[in-house]
Amino acid sequence: MIEDAVQLTPHDHPHKPACLSNLGNSLFTRFHHLPDAAALNNAILAFSAAARSSAGPSSTRLKAALQWIRCAHLIPSESLLDAYAVAIDLIPQAAWLGLPLRDRHRELLRAADVVRDAAAYALARGYYNTAIEWLEQGRSVVWNQLLQLRTPLDELQSRDSTLANRLRQVSYELEKGSGHDMAGAGEMKNAGGFSLEEQARQYRGLAVERETILSEVRCLPGFERFLLPRTVSQLAPSAHAGPVVILNASQYRCDALVLLAESDDVLHVPLPDITYEQVDNLQKSLNRLLASHGRVISPMDRAIREVVWRDRTPDESFKFILSELWKNVVRPMLDALAFSTPTAGELSRIFWCPTGPFSFLPIHAAGLYDDANTGPKLSDFVISSYTPTLSALALPLQEGTTANTMRLVVVPQPASDGHTRLPGARIELGHIKTTLQTSPSTPVSLVESIGTVDDVLTKMKESDWIHFACHGIQDVRSPLDSGIVLADRRLLKLTDVIKLARRHGGLAFLSACQTATGDKDLPEEAVHLAAGMLLAGYGGVVATMWSIRDSDAPKVAKSVYEQLFRDGNLPDYRQAARALHYAVKRLREEHNVPCVSWVPFVHIGL
Repeated sequence: MIEDAVQLTPHDHPHKPACLSNLGNSLFTRFHHLPDAAALNNAILAFSAAARSSAGPSSTRLKAALQWIRCAHLIPSESLLDAYAVAIDLIPQAAWLGLPLRDRHRELLRAADVVRDAAAYALARGYYNTAIEWLEQGRSVVWNQLLQLRTPLDELQSRDSTLANRLRQVSYELEKGSGHDMAGAGEMKNAGGFSLEEQARQYRGLAVERETILSEVRCLPGFERFLLPRTVSQLAPSAHAGPVVILNASQYRCDALVLLAESDDVLHVPLPDITYEQVDNLQKSLNRLLASHGRVISPMDRAIREVVWRDRTPDESFKFILSELWKNVVRPMLDALAFSTPTAGELSRIFWCPTGPFSFLPIHAAGLYDDANTGPKLSDFVISSYTPTLSALALPLQEGTTANTMRLVVVPQPASDGHTRLPGARIELGHIKTTLQTSPSTPVSLVESIGTVDDVLTKMKESDWIHFACHGIQDVRSPLDSGIVLADRRLLKLTDVIKLARRHGGLAFLSACQTATGDKDLPEEAVHLAAGMLLAGYGGVVATMWSIRDSDAPKVAKSVYEQLFRDGNLPDYRQAARALHYAVKRLREEHNVPCVSWVPFVHIGL
């Protein structure tokens, strides 16, 4: 009967992929009960036909592609590479712009591992460029969609102003609704008088119209790849400030891929001494430390959570995790890059782009800390930054300001945030003021926000840099609602930040807890406030992987700004990673704090 349904359904019918998938599932079940290679091969044919169909919902075709991959792994199949390629192409289509953000994230959960597994298979076949292109295309899908809506259209404007204007208007309308959530819309009305159901329908129509316009643009000579996934040659300039290392953790193997500014070739570094299971166990061990007797979240921490101190220090367990990362991940990378001995002079930079469970591990702190005098550490060799994608490191077409002065907005803990007072927040603000006063020639004007959500968003648009010293929340149930606690107990949410489009450049210093924590279920999507700041246009972000102590934050901020403002010139946000590197080193060595206190400070971006 299923075969008959497939035969009777026209090729361009929207139910065709579902019929083919049902046939594939039936054949796959037959294979399991009666080991029949022919049934498995026929299942592969059915799933591949469903996945490649030009009709039907993208989510249905993505499910078929995932089943195709599953079947092709069971027998030697030349179609496996094609199966992965089709799946990677379908991921952004399934999580398309016409869906609310939360629905897009739900779609991406279906393909949680396939991107990393695809890269691992490509690496096993020697296709290094393909692996990088797939990892870039299939990760941070939602962020890339939102960034595309803000793509400058100057070249298209000069070629076809009508198309450019249509695309600009549709993109603007889509971006206005980029934070919408129409789930369970019913007949509720929005501010414009439309029901949420009508608003959702309008939004889906705009997404379809945009795809039509893009198809027309790609028919123009020279625009054939307009807003299509980037190739390695297009991604290579991302390494302009230093090597970019992608750490891929797959159930089949772990690898590192390196882009270098001076080379067109991708450097592949296998990591045979660590497996996905071991990386995952390191992440779980870290989580247990932080939750039970490690991060040590007290009333004087900048997080909203209640965990009591324990008598036993987690330092030895932390040191074990950092040593495992050093021996099995970082040391092989440094050897491949010819970093044989610590650098005596100025350290160069390196950018880490971790995937899967690597995304939640402190790669930047890897090293041997049993003997601080002799144990090698990553920080002895390079200055580390993180990036959610390669594209996030691309040089902007133009920086945000060419003025001779800059505005730094500070947001200390508001009195009405409804949470435990943070004495360190005012100390932190005092350090920044003092640093500027002792460097009178530094062309920086300091502006203090009143701490309301509206005031902060307005000042983010108008200023160059911003510094928060507040409580932070990573909402584990709804990561898009993570944010910073401001006046009147309101949150500056991730959904607020990603709607903000400001001029590119500047530093966002998030001296609050858990601002780069992310969602464990969506490790490839960088669902945290720090990534949102990059999306809003900041060139670099100082953030935290977990809770920080109120007494440590002012020390780090003081050291960072002393370095950035010391020469009296216009500060460069691209020096923030270097400043944070030495600030954390000072916290670790001079103040002798445990690993749990200095490790969480990280730099993201340029």
